[in-house]
Amino acid sequence: LSGLVPCLCFMNESATMPTAVKVWDLPTRLFHWLLVASLCGSGLSVFYFENMTWHAYFGYGVLSLLLFRLAWGFTGGHWSRFAAFIPSVQRSLAYLRQPDNWQQPGHNPLAAWSVWAMLIVLCMQVASGLCADDDAGFSGPVSALVSNRTVELLTFYHADIGKWILGLLIGLHLGAVSFQVFYKRQPLVLAMVSGYRLWQDSNVMFSKDHNLQRIKALGLFSLCAALVFAGVYGLEKAVSG
Repeated sequence: LSGLVPCLCFMNESATMPTAVKVWDLPTRLFHWLLVASLCGSGLSVFYFENMTWHAYFGYGVLSLLLFRLAWGFTGGHWSRFAAFIPSVQRSLAYLRQPDNWQQPGHNPLAAWSVWAMLIVLCMQVASGLCADDDAGFSGPVSALVSNRTVELLTFYHADIGKWILGLLIGLHLGAVSFQVFYKRQPLVLAMVSGYRLWQDSNVMFSKDHNLQRIKALGLFSLCAALVFAGVYGLEKAVSG
C-alpha cells in the first residue's frame, strides 16, 4: 500500500494533481494498530473471558506502547511529534469556522485534542490498574506499595470511571473517523495503513521513515518493553520476598 499510493498520485503529471505526502511513519502506524489490538484484548479478557491475568498482560503491553509513544513524540517523524499537534483553542475555533481551509496533512486541531485526551486517559487507566485490587485474587504489582485507601480509590477509578471515559473517547474517535471517511471522503484509515495522504501542497513537510529511523524505533520500543517487564517482575519479587 505504501508503494501503491505514490504510484496512483504521480500517474498524471498535472500541476493540480495531489501529491502523496508521507505523514505517518511505520513506527507510528504500528503503534496505532498494536494499541488497538491490545485494547481489544484487554477488554475481551476481562469482560468476556474474565481472565485477569491476561488482562494484566495486555495492560503491560499498553504501558510499553505508551512509553514508546511518549518518547516517539519527541524523536519520531515530523507529524508524529507532539510539537506538530499542540492543542489550541484559537486554532480549533478557526478550524470549526473553515474546516476546508486547514493547511497541514497531520492531525487537525480537534484531532489534536482527541489524541492528547486519549494518551492522558490511557496513562491514567494503566497507572490505576497497576495499583488496583479486585478482591478476587488479583492485585496490581504496585498495590502492595501504597496505602489501602489509595488502592481502594484507584481500583474504583479503574473499574468504574476510567473505563467509561476511555470507552467514550474511543467512541468519539471512531465517530470522527467515520465522519471524515464517509462524509468528507478522506481516506484516513488507508493513511494509517500506508502512511501517505494525498495533499494539494507538495511543499509540506514529509515525515522521515527510512530504515535507520525504523531501527531506532525498534530499539526504543524494546527498551520500553524491557523497562516494563523489569519493573513488574522486580515489584512482584519484592512483594513476594
